[in-house]
Amino acid sequence: MIDNSQTGPFSGSEPEFDLPDDAPAFERAASAFPHAHGISYRPEIDGLRAVAVGSVILYHAALWPFTGGYVGVDIFFVISGYLISSIILSDISSKGFSFATFYERRIRRIFPALFLVIACSLVPALLLFTPLQLREFGQALAATTLFASNIYFWLKAGYFSADTQNNALIHMWSLSVEEQFYIAFPLLLIALYRLRIRPALPVGVLLLASLAWCLHWQASGNAMANFFLVPSRAWELMTGTLVALYRPRWLTIAPALPGLAVGMELVGAALILMPIFTLTAASDWPGLATIPVVAGAALLMLATRTTSPLGRILASTPMVWIGLVSYSAYLWHQPVFAFAHVGLGAFSASVTAGLILLTFALAWTSWRFVERPFRTPGGFSRRWLFGAAALLTVIFGGSGLALHQARGLPQRFDAQTRALWSTAAASPMRERCHAEGIDYLKPAQACRYYGSHVTWAALGDSHTIEIAQALAEDLRTRGQGLVQLTFSGCQPALTFTSENPGCSAWLHEAVKLVEQDVAIRDVLLVFRHAFYLHGDQTRTYPALPDDSPNFLHNLPPERARALYWNSFQTVVRRLLAAGKRVHIVAPVPELPVSIDRYVFRGATAGITRDFYDRRNADVLKNLRSIARLPGVTLLDPAAAVCDASSCHPVIGGQALYFDDNHLSVAGARRFVASQRRAGVLP
Repeated sequence: MIDNSQTGPFSGSEPEFDLPDDAPAFERAASAFPHAHGISYRPEIDGLRAVAVGSVILYHAALWPFTGGYVGVDIFFVISGYLISSIILSDISSKGFSFATFYERRIRRIFPALFLVIACSLVPALLLFTPLQLREFGQALAATTLFASNIYFWLKAGYFSADTQNNALIHMWSLSVEEQFYIAFPLLLIALYRLRIRPALPVGVLLLASLAWCLHWQASGNAMANFFLVPSRAWELMTGTLVALYRPRWLTIAPALPGLAVGMELVGAALILMPIFTLTAASDWPGLATIPVVAGAALLMLATRTTSPLGRILASTPMVWIGLVSYSAYLWHQPVFAFAHVGLGAFSASVTAGLILLTFALAWTSWRFVERPFRTPGGFSRRWLFGAAALLTVIFGGSGLALHQARGLPQRFDAQTRALWSTAAASPMRERCHAEGIDYLKPAQACRYYGSHVTWAALGDSHTIEIAQALAEDLRTRGQGLVQLTFSGCQPALTFTSENPGCSAWLHEAVKLVEQDVAIRDVLLVFRHAFYLHGDQTRTYPALPDDSPNFLHNLPPERARALYWNSFQTVVRRLLAAGKRVHIVAPVPELPVSIDRYVFRGATAGITRDFYDRRNADVLKNLRSIARLPGVTLLDPAAAVCDASSCHPVIGGQALYFDDNHLSVAGARRFVASQRRAGVLP
């Protein structure tokens, strides 16, 4: 995201490449620009940026009807691709391209306001965030300063999850995408120039390859990778590159086709505006639905002129003003809303309006007193800029790592609160004994608890781990041991292939191991059924989630659910046929927010028992049916954490969870004890 009013280099330098004298494609691309080292200012693009940033801010403000306002980021990508490519093409065609100058521009444009927002965010984060939130803030801070936050958030969580509203830095992922793209892209254009290859065709081929990759990831269920990573986003930036390449040619024919130009503007505007008001957080993004938005932005940048009807609107003073401060507005809006959510909880429409005004006040201030001075030629030397950028990267990156290492500074809270927090603990064996990914821990090497006389197996996904720990402790007093067979996010995908890499292969191995081990007499099965079949409740509570299953995306939802239950029942029947007793664990009640909100911020209400029953109605119906098979019992975690009206996050001074859906060791011990008292466990 760059300001197209400041596109030339800020200090002179010798070109770093000996470029050939003849490059007609590049020369045509640069011929529209009046200066060899810059491009002409187009106020209508600032107006388009106003549309982009406005839609993003209104979306994050949760204002109806801007339910698809997140498409503003995609508009930014196309604009950025156009403007940065125009600069690179202009410099290369004049044999004046310098990597030092190029990255100096990027530093002047990106770093000053970014570091200001980061510095200003540290104070409220220290005052308002729980240790878990502050630790994650530190992780995101370190990733942001290294322009790797898109990779961090891909590994960590989803952009559309409920907790996004409390995450002050999640929007920085888009900056990381751009910076990663611009590491390699100038090299590509230079290589094409040196080889005397016109860039349009190679760029077009790469664009189609990136789009194909995006659609493949969308179809295969890799939603988070598709959203955050460069391979599935590069086509949006390269669309802007094609506009930069072809707009000079368009300008030569546009005067003879005024009606076509106006039509292209109107179509482009419609393609952008309709998704803003019709898409939702549940829409698959990016993917097929992204193509119209990207095409619309490209049409507007190609055809719009300041003298056209739509161009006059986009180039109007209010739109240009918003466009000029749009980068700062984008940086500020998420911290403003996140800290307000954490500090105030839910707030009114008038508070929302005030936060939007505050965002633009901060944006104007940082634009006027930070962005503009650093973009002014001669204000700061290149050496000073690179040195300051490196120093601040170390300072803020180190600060983020320090917050992570300090576990979010729980010392900020009193001893009683810290004592309660210490009970929100996962199993100490979680990392060592849990399998995930293609290179998973083999079932044959699985952890065996407390002696060689292993008569139990705990088999399932990550919801099994703490229960396995607690059950193993209980069995130890009876002279029995347990083998933990768990795989992260793994459905009971025995008769279908899970899209979770490694899951199905691991499950086949794990079931076979249990079948063949004659010493194992009892098997505990634990899976997060409701999440796999109907979605994440934290995004919708107190409303029920009704998402499609997060597997077999190519099938209708009901067909996928039917295959799921058939596969789960196959697991049970195979274990029964091998002479095992099977103990199925019903769904663990899940919280609407993470346990740290209850410990440190005084939240008290978990979920209602009625919500648990309705959320899991289909799951419980199927599990009870399977539990009628001879040799099968059904264990009920709700009996340990719920009463007739509510399911509780804290009981008796102990946190029963370590996040929003996994039982803590304390919670798992309470569950096992409740089932032992009820006589359900043999």
